[in-house]
Amino acid sequence: MEQEYDEIDLRELFAIIMRKWWLIVVFFVLSTTITYFVTDRFMDPIYEAKSSLFLGKEQNEIGGIGVSLSELQTFNQLIVDYKELAETRLVIDEVIEKLGLNIDIKTFRDSLRIDTIKNSRLFTISFQHSNPQLAADITNAVAKELLVKATEIVEVKNIRIIDTALVPENPISPKKLLNTAIAGVLGIMIAVFAVFILEFFNNTIKTEEDIEKKLGLTTIGLIPSFEGEEKR
Repeated sequence: MEQEYDEIDLRELFAIIMRKWWLIVVFFVLSTTITYFVTDRFMDPIYEAKSSLFLGKEQNEIGGIGVSLSELQTFNQLIVDYKELAETRLVIDEVIEKLGLNIDIKTFRDSLRIDTIKNSRLFTISFQHSNPQLAADITNAVAKELLVKATEIVEVKNIRIIDTALVPENPISPKKLLNTAIAGVLGIMIAVFAVFILEFFNNTIKTEEDIEKKLGLTTIGLIPSFEGEEKR
């Protein structure tokens, strides 16, 4: 008996939603249209340029081409050190001065990324900017400056640039389709919530079930509605 009661409730909820289907469509269309328009017109595209670097052995080191586990751990620690070095004012100020950038240190650091690859001697330097050409120039400048400072401070020459940064063609953000899809789902959820709120505050009686539930009375009969004939 309880299972039948739950089934009736689900049917009622579905019926409530279907009666206000137009409201859900309106919310969906408005949310997706506004989100796509704002994303396309008012949000600047962000491009990311990336350069790959390799941390090898010193030229004066003698040994086979293999790398032991202890050496690999040392390389990983050096990569961490170089990552911290790339984000210092020493490197950033030099890059800003050479390229004549009008960027403060905090903004520069927020846009700069150094990603390490686990159990590998490869790491990448990337920079995000609204100007794709400038993103590539800054990335390459940071990579070159890191080589110079590593030689001066760490006194090693074991970093090699494998891939220089190219000018990115496609932006990484904003993602128009993803933002639009999320807005559409949120629009549907808000519309369904609004439908239930309207139904909750609606005390009108529409069906015989409403009479039994709200008034506690049993319906004896129904008067069907029909259209009369046209008067002549």
